[in-house]
Amino acid sequence: MKMIIFRVDDRLIHGQVVEGWIKNFHIPQVFIANNRVRDNAMQQMILQSVVPPRTAVSFFSLEELKSVWDTFSKRRQTLVLFESIFDLMLCDSLINNNTYINIGCVASREHSISLSDTVFLEPDEIKYLQGLANRWEVHVKKLPWDRDADITGKFRQ
Repeated sequence: MKMIIFRVDDRLIHGQVVEGWIKNFHIPQVFIANNRVRDNAMQQMILQSVVPPRTAVSFFSLEELKSVWDTFSKRRQTLVLFESIFDLMLCDSLINNNTYINIGCVASREHSISLSDTVFLEPDEIKYLQGLANRWEVHVKKLPWDRDADITGKFRQ
């Protein structure tokens, strides 16, 4: 597994993230990149309460994450959680060869297209991911041991 995991999950931290990603890969630090949660102490407390005791959780706005990215220790495996494809898009300049990109859970919305049983994206989000997949590996799956959903043929313009 690569050192940095960028995961899009509209629920941020929940059982699949804890059991399938944090515990399975012994991830010592989680960064939550979300403008709404960054300023909500109650939401932060709830999210921190579900991770294993030795897992550090830090909260950043999207701009803060970009500004501190180069200063944190990249020797520690890190899970970075984004709530939406749009949030990932705003931070995609941080992606490099050491980044594992995972689209895990995005709820169904009007006009969304099902990529898997947990990922429903709008056509422009799929198009963005297809472009991202031309440069980097993009994995659409809820758990590490699941098979990847195909994004290549879902939407073409």
